[in-house]
Amino acid sequence: MKKVWSLLFTTVCLFTACGCAGDLTSDDPHYHETPDADEKYYTFLLELREPSTETVAEEGDIYPHSTLDGALIYSWEIPMYGNTVYESVTEYFKDRTDSITFRLSQQKFYMFHDCTLPDGTQYNLETVYIAADGEYAMTANYQPILGEDGVAGTEDDLKVLTLVYRGWLY
Repeated sequence: MKKVWSLLFTTVCLFTACGCAGDLTSDDPHYHETPDADEKYYTFLLELREPSTETVAEEGDIYPHSTLDGALIYSWEIPMYGNTVYESVTEYFKDRTDSITFRLSQQKFYMFHDCTLPDGTQYNLETVYIAADGEYAMTANYQPILGEDGVAGTEDDLKVLTLVYRGWLY
């Protein structure tokens, strides 16, 4: 009977630990201000691009994805807010007519959901390929805006986040 309770307790602990694993979002998000009077906040560029005619399947990929050189649909200069792309993008689009929204997947990953441009054109972002500075990116609440040093305004900060519309080819 002790083995059954011990196994049950271990199982509950594992499920609890998996379900509560935190993302990279900040407990107290704030804008990352620059010392430069002309530029108030550090920023990164968010690009929405058409898929390219070229595809690539990297090691470990089940499906190929578009390369990042498709035609530019639209771009935004996003102020760095909090620790992640999710926090920055959500804050940026909070009171705007254009928008990018997210959906929660598997109770912990914020996936890009849809986009509405200033002219009203809408895009379903469910199959975007996401690249941070040219490299495959994590979901928005796991994609940091600050580099490994955790300091805004340094070389390792996020520069360009690219969303390739219909970039995953299933």
